[in-house]
Amino acid sequence: MARSAGKYFPESLLGQTFIGSTAAAGTAYPITTGTAATFGLWNTAPGKLAVLHKLTVGFTSGTIALGTVGLIHVQATQVATGSNITAFTEGTLGTTIRNAYLGAGQGSSMRFTPSAATIVASTACYWTGIAHEGATGVGPSTAQVHDFDGDLIVPYGHAVFVGGSIAQTGLFSMSLIWSEIPA
Repeated sequence: MARSAGKYFPESLLGQTFIGSTAAAGTAYPITTGTAATFGLWNTAPGKLAVLHKLTVGFTSGTIALGTVGLIHVQATQVATGSNITAFTEGTLGTTIRNAYLGAGQGSSMRFTPSAATIVASTACYWTGIAHEGATGVGPSTAQVHDFDGDLIVPYGHAVFVGGSIAQTGLFSMSLIWSEIPA
């Protein structure tokens, strides 16, 4: 039987799928053991799960540090001194966060940062397999896509941030796609 729509079509049609993106200029991402996160999703919605679908990473400019892209996992329920997240720059609906059902659907219940958060030192929880094969002028010329296939779930009070096996000074335009499902 042929498939007539994408595998996440039902969630998208219900307005439950969202896309969080960096600005066009992109951002650098930290080493996974760092504390200055630059791109991530935080589930602050009790009763909802964030089901990750895809991560896209495209080189924009600068010098690439060779390494692998992964996700950092942090557990926190609020931004506060002593919390595992002490600062969080919020993305905005229609600018850095979009409902995948363009022009319809509701706003996201999650918090998304396209640019900056301060977190406790952590380690990678998931390596995507996306890697940089060369430095500027030799490196990748197209975006790289990782399909989580809905296998990674971010429950309430948990966050994931993009990080690398090496801290990047190069800038990358990135998008993260997820669905918000009742727990």
